[in-house]
Amino acid sequence: MAAAVSDGAPPGAALLPEEIAARSRSNFLTGFLCLDQARRQGMTAIYAFCRVADDAVDDAPDPATGARHLEFWRQELAAAARGTACTPVGQALQATMQRFGLSPAPLGDLLLGVAMDLEPRGAADEAELRLYCRRVASAVGIACLPVLGVREPVGVVFAEHLGLALQLTNILRDLRVDALVARVYVPRTWLAELAVDPGWLTGAGPDAAHAPDGAVARLRRRLVDHAEAEFAAARAALRQLPRRSRRALVPARIMGAVYAELLGRLAADPAGVRGPKVRVGRPRKLWLALQVLAGVRA
Repeated sequence: MAAAVSDGAPPGAALLPEEIAARSRSNFLTGFLCLDQARRQGMTAIYAFCRVADDAVDDAPDPATGARHLEFWRQELAAAARGTACTPVGQALQATMQRFGLSPAPLGDLLLGVAMDLEPRGAADEAELRLYCRRVASAVGIACLPVLGVREPVGVVFAEHLGLALQLTNILRDLRVDALVARVYVPRTWLAELAVDPGWLTGAGPDAAHAPDGAVARLRRRLVDHAEAEFAAARAALRQLPRRSRRALVPARIMGAVYAELLGRLAADPAGVRGPKVRVGRPRKLWLALQVLAGVRA
């Protein structure tokens, strides 16, 4: 049940990590099934912190409120590192730090990335897009490494590339829903080069722009190509890890398999931004998880 917190705290500050996870349909949770209880609790704490940080911006009525809520979680992260956290999520993170040696630095990077959404001007160029993806996705994977028991430096390389692949896939999947709220994550240099009006990402614009060889389709293809390259780089890094660490990374590999499936479906979807949101159903997610566990998928 919810704990009591001070007035003015962000929504979700009183919730247990398990409550936050139970309300979500995130692909991030699929890989938790194979973990022991202690590691599952640690991963749930990280997920819950990511969720409340994201909600601090997405659910805020204005940027000032969002910034205030993010500052609350920034202070709670620092308190968890000191051993003085006051929220259920912060206390769960505190326990995870103490048990597994989790550093607050990657989650601090996450907060910097989420803060970029307070003023959604979009990425100026590819470098800025990659910075955003590293902060909101790769940093989360890096935070998870000690919980999973992966200590090799190449594990960080794996997490960086996988995070980029996952976030680029998210951006592709959500092109329309983001554009409808004036969030366009694709670089402005890409939009200019491919002659794409940002408004077309809502599904508006001429039919020619949405044709299989149209400007929007070419933009979507560029995102697919970049995500596929990051998945390939993540697989290459994974092969450099010892067997023990590859086995420890099964939760991340399951998530990678689910997102690779999603990316394939997005790439093959002829409707593009004018079609319904593309998803991977729970039965298919479980099947992919079983394939990873059985060693069928890398």
